[in-house]
Amino acid sequence: MQSPQDEMPPPYIPPGHEALALSWRHPKALFNLSVTTFILRIMTLGIYYFWAKTEVRKRLWSSIRINDEPLTYTGRGLELFLGFIIVFLVVLLPASLGLFGLMFIFGPESQAANFGLLVLYVAIFFLYGIAIYRAIRYRLARTRWRGIRGSLEGSPVSYATTYFWTLLLVPMTLGWIVPWRTTKLQGILVNNMRFGDRPLGFNALSGPLYGPFAALWFGTLVLYLGIIGILGATFANKSGLVKMPNGFYMPTTTSIAIIVVSIFVALFLFAAIGAWYRARTINHFTNHTHFEAATFRANLTTGGLIWLGFTNFLILLSGAILVAGLVSAVALPFVGLDFADVMAMQSRAAKQVVPGLAIFITVVAFSLFAPIVQARTLRYTVQHMALDGTAPLSEIEQVAGADVRYGEGLAEAFDVDAF
Repeated sequence: MQSPQDEMPPPYIPPGHEALALSWRHPKALFNLSVTTFILRIMTLGIYYFWAKTEVRKRLWSSIRINDEPLTYTGRGLELFLGFIIVFLVVLLPASLGLFGLMFIFGPESQAANFGLLVLYVAIFFLYGIAIYRAIRYRLARTRWRGIRGSLEGSPVSYATTYFWTLLLVPMTLGWIVPWRTTKLQGILVNNMRFGDRPLGFNALSGPLYGPFAALWFGTLVLYLGIIGILGATFANKSGLVKMPNGFYMPTTTSIAIIVVSIFVALFLFAAIGAWYRARTINHFTNHTHFEAATFRANLTTGGLIWLGFTNFLILLSGAILVAGLVSAVALPFVGLDFADVMAMQSRAAKQVVPGLAIFITVVAFSLFAPIVQARTLRYTVQHMALDGTAPLSEIEQVAGADVRYGEGLAEAFDVDAF
């Protein structure tokens, strides 16, 4: 006997339309790619970074499938490198020289130097908005599916203007403008996106986000006041303190343990509330994004985002530990040190080498397995998204002149995102 669901007719597909299916096929040899690109970045003093990023994007883009056909990334490392050099020579270097010039002529504490610093800060926040827009424009222009590329119309300056003045209102409104601001900026981006000659649409309102944001806002306030209360109670209670020879009071081991545990619990709860708000925001934005007769759907979960973030951190941490071990085994003997010297910090050489070595490991080593983390993040997102509806894919045409020459110079300068 057939169920009512089995008797339902297949969904109607208009003539010339195709149903859309979003899927993920995990890229191969990501570990090898991570190690290879990391070594090449070290050997080239970081210059290979732009080519490494391009190679990772090609792998990730090709893993995203629409109707089982992959996206194609056609960007080049040279474009990213030249974009960064242009921004450095045209924007960053003149701005830095101008500020140093003001400090040299009028003094570092002068009103002219302070005014120049203020102008630089304002310019950075404004340029950050331009960087976001231009980075997305470049990536869409270098993304193809069935030979048709994406594009982002509109003005980066217009987007940056909205980005800047709404950012100024964040502290003035104690953050309560954030749901409206993120919805406004997302709407500008999506409504200016094109696939070939067809636009995407975005019609989300910020109202549904204010309930989750209120939980995040008040939850953060409660956690903050709770930590302040625990610290105040610890230092106000003499039984939880021990008097030092210099007359100062320090928390006992038990008090320190209570403080540390409380901070970790508060951070976990904050991460949980933040993940819940982030999942609600992504799902809300995705469910109100359209292309022709199709609508995107998302069902990201709080637990999924927490687990993803935690496991990604462990992967990055394992890479950093691996690099630290290799550096200790290979590099330290060249400067006449061993691991015991470094840990004891007794020799002069150890005091000279260890700080720089720590900075190196902190800045560089956590990027060893970055491609693996990026792939896991993208896989989770794609596997929790879908496309409902149809689109006239055979009728979509390429738009002439939608290409761009250089990529993401400002985004690289301001480190807009990891990919």
